[in-house]
Amino acid sequence: MRKGFTLIELLVVIVIIGILAAIALPNYIKVKEKAKEAEVKANLHNVQLSVERFAVDTEGAYPNYLIGGEPKFAADVFSGSAANAFTDIQECDPIEGVSDPLLRKGYIDAYPRNPFVRSGIAIHQVQANLPSSTEGDDPLRNAYEDGEDLGTRFGAYCTAMGSVLADPRFEEWYFVDPATGQGQPAYTWCNIEYEFWDMWIGNKPLPYLPGQFFYKGVGPIVAIGTEEAEDEPILPTEIDQYMLGGYGGIRTKGKDILGAERQITYFLRSGAGSNWLADATWSGPDGPTMEPLQGGDPDPYGGGAGFDTTPLEVWPWTRSEIPPDYTPPNHPAGSPYTPADVGDTNEQLQYGNPNGYRDAVILVLTAGEDYIGDR
Repeated sequence: MRKGFTLIELLVVIVIIGILAAIALPNYIKVKEKAKEAEVKANLHNVQLSVERFAVDTEGAYPNYLIGGEPKFAADVFSGSAANAFTDIQECDPIEGVSDPLLRKGYIDAYPRNPFVRSGIAIHQVQANLPSSTEGDDPLRNAYEDGEDLGTRFGAYCTAMGSVLADPRFEEWYFVDPATGQGQPAYTWCNIEYEFWDMWIGNKPLPYLPGQFFYKGVGPIVAIGTEEAEDEPILPTEIDQYMLGGYGGIRTKGKDILGAERQITYFLRSGAGSNWLADATWSGPDGPTMEPLQGGDPDPYGGGAGFDTTPLEVWPWTRSEIPPDYTPPNHPAGSPYTPADVGDTNEQLQYGNPNGYRDAVILVLTAGEDYIGDR
């Protein structure tokens, strides 16, 4: 007589296996994501080492901006396929023409691989359709016409780590052709704005942010604003502090340090021949001062008639006035810093710019150390 399992017994076993799988699978996914996040953290430390080596050779000046990716590009992209979508891989020639300063100066051969990316075609499609960008797309992408000398933001297969926050200050750099010795301005494209900085917009995660990074630096402002340059960035003399952060997975809450850029309120002194930013012609009781006028007193120096002050909102990154087409909160796309009160210097920035939404930023590094909170 043959013995076997009854249907009830089989169903019981299947149910038990299903229950065990339901318990084990989320833990497996969580462990797998944590391993990827650990790799992102290690990658970020490696990038920081390259940034610090750069500063050693420039007497303490850090890179103005970072792009990411590698000095290669795919000349052809087949968007209809997730597999083998990037073909005809070519080296950027000359490498001195690549936009990213670490790549073109040899401090890094290529940015680390993004462990969260299996197929880069989705990232490529995001790059090709940036509604918030003035260009409509990112020139630092594969198969971009005339873009072969610039490198790619996420690498030839869109699987490398890349920078996703815009920096409108450094639109150009000076390229010297090693073959001819001739120099000319070149676009950095670090000012291209992606439409996001938080991992979650509403109730939807952004699946192309995990594993990417951001980098922004600050430094002393010496230049004086003029009426002719109101809409132009006033560049720091050098970058002596920076913030470098990396994104984790969509299930990670992370640090909330990113948000829409906020403005600093300066007070414009009218009728004194001075301009809209701190000006040496603003003299106090003890002689000329470079300080902006302070709030709370319409005229701190008792200028009398004709010397009224009016508030002026300026962007901490560009030092420009509010653009006429400004639509909150998308100008520019994300800042890790928040303005402090107007004080003794023109570099009024503090660490951290939380907005209450999930960033999923798992690690933040600053010049020479880990991020430990607001300064």
